[in-house]
Amino acid sequence: MSTHVVEVGPKVVRQLCCGADAVTHDEMVRVAFDSIDDPVTLVDLRPVTVDSLWRMVLGSMDCGRPECAILVHPSWWAPARIDVIGAAAQVLAGEVVMRPRSWLLKQACPPESWPMTVVVEIADCFVVVTGAEVVAETRRGQPQPVVDAVVRSIHKMTSDTSAAVVIDAPSTVAGAGALAATIAEGLQAGGVIDTVQVFDDARLKSCAAEFIQGEDSTVDAHCVEAPVRDHRGRWRLTSVVLLIIAVFGVFVALAPARRGVLTGGGLPTTFLVEGRVVLEVPAEWPTQRVVAGPGSARVQVKSPSDPEMSLHVTQSRVAIAALSATAESLRQAIDAEPVGVFVDFNPAGNSAGRPAVTYREVRSGHDIRWTVLVDKAVRISIGCQSRHGYEDSMRQVCDLAVRSARALS
Repeated sequence: MSTHVVEVGPKVVRQLCCGADAVTHDEMVRVAFDSIDDPVTLVDLRPVTVDSLWRMVLGSMDCGRPECAILVHPSWWAPARIDVIGAAAQVLAGEVVMRPRSWLLKQACPPESWPMTVVVEIADCFVVVTGAEVVAETRRGQPQPVVDAVVRSIHKMTSDTSAAVVIDAPSTVAGAGALAATIAEGLQAGGVIDTVQVFDDARLKSCAAEFIQGEDSTVDAHCVEAPVRDHRGRWRLTSVVLLIIAVFGVFVALAPARRGVLTGGGLPTTFLVEGRVVLEVPAEWPTQRVVAGPGSARVQVKSPSDPEMSLHVTQSRVAIAALSATAESLRQAIDAEPVGVFVDFNPAGNSAGRPAVTYREVRSGHDIRWTVLVDKAVRISIGCQSRHGYEDSMRQVCDLAVRSARALS
């Protein structure tokens, strides 16, 4: 069976095998990644469905129509995002298999050699560690605290067994190479990890080529085992994500069956992205886009146990990256609304330890306490909805979302 391996994401589409580089960095690919969570986008000022855009992007690759295409995606991508790519990839081959990058990277450290292989994937705003569990550490501030947190997480996972660590450092992720090298140094200094390997673009491609050149029966098994159109549930369970994260217009949640990041309170969480914003939310809360009814269009992350408990998230670019300018804009908008709908307006408030504009939206049956942040010229609005008088029921979830919210670019 002829098989090709194609890398999709975090920011590039390229063929990893068969001697073809096929790196695509053009404007169409950029728009495809930026709008991957949206139903429709603009290409040359013309509206295009995102599904059709991704078919064009993948269809432009010269893969020679193999019998099977294995598409390797960031392990932390949301299932809905993987669905989009998987459906579009039908133009590439007769059978399509979606695999997380951690799966490919583990080929370098086969299980017969190491009882455990831990994969570290570096993204723009966080580092995801996949081993006995899945942990994500936010990239913020100086790199050393991030390195220390990643090393601690790996040591905790491997305390009872020998292990190999593979660190993924894509060239398209700013600072990934330097951060990977520092993490490797930290692990080797600890002396408890048996082997540490850093994978740049060239080494990832070499790993894919070696996999394809291996035993035909092994490759065939991967292609027959989980074609996208027949076994989506299987690869969904292995995908590790966010609403990330990686590149965006609408929030999408992780599959509830996945193991998420655990907060100090034991709540399984995952990362979500909206536009160019990433934040942490409960992994088991479903999401939906709200475009009707009162208020702005937004993404809603709703409690599965109480319909009146939810998070609302919006994001938008601002011309002036100052909280005071956002406060004045919001004050004018609120003053134009009926009296009593928006109350407790504070232009210089504080939420979860962060300077913010805060106010409360009063609706039938519930309140929404809004926290508005400005980060890198992006306005991030997080609304915490609860029944009247039950604000504390959302405290942990709300504080987590506000503390973790960051602009990606």
